[in-house]
Order: sequence, then C-alpha cells, then structure tokens
Amino acid sequence: MSSAVRNVLAAVGGAAAAIAVVALSDLLVGRIVPLPSSVDLQTPERARAAIAAVPLPALVLLVSGWALAGGIGAFVAARLSAGRRMLVGLIVAALLVLATVANLAMVPHPAWMWPAALVLIPLLGWLGARAGSTLGRSMHRLAPR
Repeated sequence: MSSAVRNVLAAVGGAAAAIAVVALSDLLVGRIVPLPSSVDLQTPERARAAIAAVPLPALVLLVSGWALAGGIGAFVAARLSAGRRMLVGLIVAALLVLATVANLAMVPHPAWMWPAALVLIPLLGWLGARAGSTLGRSMHRLAPR
C-alpha cells in the first residue's frame, strides 16, 4: 500500500476515533443533564434557553470531551500513518476544529465555549500527534531487524 493511501486511511481512522470520543462525551453529558424532550434545537431562541439551563460543570465536561477527541484522533492518525505523522495527526485535529466551529455556529452555546474549544482542541491535537509520532519512531527503533 502506498504511503499516501495509508496516510489518508490513517486520517480517516483518526477522524473516526475523534467522532467516537465526541459521541461518547455528548452521550455522557446528556445522561448527566438530559435536555427536556420538548426542546427544539432548530429554533435559536429555544436552543439558547435550553443550553443556558445546562450547569457549568456539564458544559466544561462537554468541551473537555471535544478536546480529548482532538488528542485521541490525532494520536490514532499519527500512529497509523506511514510517515509525516505529525502532519496527519494535525489534519485530524484541524478537521475536528472545523466541525466544532460549525456546531458552535449552528447551535447557540455560551460565548466562553468558542475560545475554549479553539484553544484546547488544537493543543490536545498537537500533543496527541506528537505522542503518536514519537511513539511511532521509538517503536520502529525497537522492531526486530
């Protein structure tokens, strides 16, 4: 398999891991603080009111899940790639940032969640990509020849 194909598949795998982490963290927050079934997130006023009623710790947990997803997704992509590990991991983190910005723009969230997400996702994405690429190099050196 060519390096380019492997890197694309690594990015897809990292993105899938990130999506799974976001889904799990959203599910966890939803279990802790369920929104009433009557909430209509399609109407900005009602969505804003529903999210304003969510306690701060639950919102912090939500942003933490997004950031963790950036780190795990970047780590998985970096580990699976066939070179240019940092780049492949950072691409996954960047894709997650774009998806998060779209989510924040579509559903009104508290203003503090924007800078928190825009700082934490790239930061943990960078850490995850670095860990995945460093681990990849050290594992390569340990492989039998």
